[in-house]
Amino acid sequence: MLDLTDEINSMITERHMDEEKVLTLIRDMLVSAYKRKFGTDENAVVRFFPGKTGEENRAVEIYSVKDVVEEENWYDKVRQIPVDEAQELVEGVEAGDSLEIPLDPKSFEYSAVQSAKQRSQQVVKEYNTDRVYVDAKAMEGKLVIGEIKKTTKNGDFLVNLNLEDTDAIFPVRGQSPRETYEIQEKLKFFVEKVDKGDEGRGRDGRDRRKKGGVRILLTRSSKEFVKALIENEVPEISTGDVEIKSIARHAGVRTKIAVDTHKTDIDPVGSTVGKAGTRIQTVMTECEGEKIDVVRYSDDPLVFIANALIPAQVKRVVTIDPSTKHVVAIVDDNQLGIAIGQGGVNVKLAKMLCDWNIEVKTQDQFNEMEETMEIYRNVDNLFKSDEEIESEKVLSNDEIGIDPDDTPLTDINLPESLVNKLHNIDIWSIQEFFDYNDDELKEAGLTDEEIMTVRNSVEITEEEEGGSFECPICHTELPAGTEVCPNCGAEFEFE
Repeated sequence: MLDLTDEINSMITERHMDEEKVLTLIRDMLVSAYKRKFGTDENAVVRFFPGKTGEENRAVEIYSVKDVVEEENWYDKVRQIPVDEAQELVEGVEAGDSLEIPLDPKSFEYSAVQSAKQRSQQVVKEYNTDRVYVDAKAMEGKLVIGEIKKTTKNGDFLVNLNLEDTDAIFPVRGQSPRETYEIQEKLKFFVEKVDKGDEGRGRDGRDRRKKGGVRILLTRSSKEFVKALIENEVPEISTGDVEIKSIARHAGVRTKIAVDTHKTDIDPVGSTVGKAGTRIQTVMTECEGEKIDVVRYSDDPLVFIANALIPAQVKRVVTIDPSTKHVVAIVDDNQLGIAIGQGGVNVKLAKMLCDWNIEVKTQDQFNEMEETMEIYRNVDNLFKSDEEIESEKVLSNDEIGIDPDDTPLTDINLPESLVNKLHNIDIWSIQEFFDYNDDELKEAGLTDEEIMTVRNSVEITEEEEGGSFECPICHTELPAGTEVCPNCGAEFEFE
């Protein structure tokens, strides 16, 4: 009998293995050695007994179970024993009985013992790997605090997360260009991915991952890192009162975050930024001063795009092509550089945040763009039939979604160039035209002559019998000669 009290206790306390797992490991190890010596383990039995200190299941014994047979029937030395030999071991035993014969594991062949020992070591390693993997997997997608342990030749860092002898990898691509890192420095990291690495070499032919080892990837450059930091700082997000709709980041330079709420008494931007900017300042400090813009999300993409371009002030956003999600944001001359940002980073992040193709232009630049687009349209129409041009106009009206009660600009007698100009400033019907005053229309790029052309093109039909007419804007029936609609404020001129 082997007393393994010290060994079993050590595996339980130092390896953090549960007792049942340890006993199963020892049983498998002995059975494996038995099979290697005798060619079978069908008749091997392992039993545990109290150890030297009286602790249960700390001593072990292995037995070979053999059938007692008459001498003339004895032909299997592994599974059988002659009755006379059996009686020397146990008095009163007879043919037909079974006998458990204790064996000394030390008598097993050296190769058998070594094979069983290697197998047990592999089992222990696999058990530790599985346990570390479970603990690490619970960290995936969360913030953790780790200590930078050392650097590798390719610029990666190994980080201690207190997972026994398993270090996490902080790769170059996960490092912010704004930051520098020191050995033994403790930082927050976002656990990007956890998996079990397979044996293999990296591109340099030297980077080898151990088979079955746990591979933990960390990052401080991803947008998820900033998102997790903000979620920790803003309790309204954890309660669901404020929602992060989207986030875009250029690590080390700028991050944009769109937030929203379904509660009318909560300001999502104010809640995220915090009183006097304390909450967002904490996040910026963790990111070594990286700029962070918090903007209000809107279901209206044009409003959302204008918000996304802060700190620039956007005058208006014009849809160029809804199918390709192409828009132009118009700003004053002194806001152009702010809207684009150094190296174009501000507009690039706005594009990523909103998922729209955004161009930023001044009013003069937009007017030149409009004229160029008109030339291309006219040239393109030279190669189309009248039916194709007309069908495109009808399709355009349907796609824009003009209210069925509204009158499209294409239905009144206006020059095509003027209609296109109005479309470019997002005016598609007469009703939408009268939503603007003259000053707003001029600011949008229309001349006094063009404004009067639209107003004069509105046909007002006077009913013969009643001496009245219907307002083309709000469809209110008005007395003949009415110059201003009391309902919608539209002005009329009679010839």
